[in-house]
Amino acid sequence: MFARAPHSLVLCFALLAPPAHAAPHDWATLQHDGAIVQVPRDVFAADAGEGTPKGRMLKTADGRAHLHVFTVRNERGESPGAFLARVFPRERTRLSYDRVARNFFAVSQPSETLILYRRCNFVARDIHCVDLQYPRGEKRAFDSIVTRISLSLRPR
Repeated sequence: MFARAPHSLVLCFALLAPPAHAAPHDWATLQHDGAIVQVPRDVFAADAGEGTPKGRMLKTADGRAHLHVFTVRNERGESPGAFLARVFPRERTRLSYDRVARNFFAVSQPSETLILYRRCNFVARDIHCVDLQYPRGEKRAFDSIVTRISLSLRPR
């Protein structure tokens, strides 16, 4: 038998419990061309083809958001900063997020209706990337999804 908890303790637990609408997603591990990434299967449930560059593309059932997982060769042996400067030569002032480290970069660029988020990890001569494109109006709903996908990207 359990002792009855004081009302303040019950209130504390009630405040810490997540709301019903914040149910956890159904996460699965996706492997593609030397990369591993966690993906919420309940969100990105439909296959969307190969994508360009060649990779694995998933989309929401209604097609409003896309996830592209791909690997490209780092033929020039560039650092993340050098690679980003070459493929994104314009000023990066349009980016809402721009992080460059010694072994990865992550950028986010909002447009009027969409947000594009890209993270690329540099491993030996491979660059493993995830691109997410989702409605700008759903930014808050996608923030935790984007974070988990981004941080889960690893070489296989």
